[in-house]
Amino acid sequence: MIRIDRLAERQGTWGARCVVLAATLVCLGACEGLPGSAKATQDANNAPAAAVKPSEVDPQLKLAAIQAEAQNNYLEAAQHYQSLLSRDPDNLELAIGLARNLRFAGSTPQDIDILNQLIAKRGRTPQLLTELGKSYVSSDQMNLAVPTLQEATSLEGATWDSFSTLGVAFDYQGQYDRAREEYAQALMLSPRNPDVLNNLALSQAQSGDLDGAIETLGQATDQASATPQIRQNLALLLALKGDTASAERLARKDLPKDMADLNADYYRYLAGAN
Repeated sequence: MIRIDRLAERQGTWGARCVVLAATLVCLGACEGLPGSAKATQDANNAPAAAVKPSEVDPQLKLAAIQAEAQNNYLEAAQHYQSLLSRDPDNLELAIGLARNLRFAGSTPQDIDILNQLIAKRGRTPQLLTELGKSYVSSDQMNLAVPTLQEATSLEGATWDSFSTLGVAFDYQGQYDRAREEYAQALMLSPRNPDVLNNLALSQAQSGDLDGAIETLGQATDQASATPQIRQNLALLLALKGDTASAERLARKDLPKDMADLNADYYRYLAGAN
């Protein structure tokens, strides 16, 4: 997750007033609890499963864990994963699910401890190193996040997620050129990936390229798998550009009326303040 105050530094007077929309600025779904239900469900569904017998996992309890995560009830989801893991302690999918939801809930260093234990047991794989890197990013430990993620990207089997997460870590440090190199690698592995395009766009915005950021987010929102959070990021950047009509239209596409009305007022404030 890229901090909104760092983007604010590039945009001037509106920085201190971004609380209303801070929750829509999401760069790294697995870093913090802001990504929302679609990303959380995607992460849960994409986590690689360990070789376990179907009977060893309570399907109803696992469904409850996935649903709790999708509803942003991360502590509840973590409790479900912990219960599942107590019955099947060698299940990698469940262990990662527990660590992920603890991270979303801000419960570090528990998630870091879990991941380090998994690495000690299963080896320094790209997947586990990437998850550990996300936890380091989430806890603002960039001195640990960057080398961990660089190791992950150097290994055979590194995925777009490894490179994209490293890009976010570089953005945290203000190293926008290096961040964009990582996003380019991620897009080579997963072309037109809306999550990577979202990260790239916010990197561009932080570095002062608002027009480029809007163009990139437009590409992201054109993808069928684009999340509401990505569209709301675009709405915010359009408001900063002064296009309040387009920003409001995007807000009303995803948000309840009362929240969309609130955001629309804020968009007009942003447009008037620049």
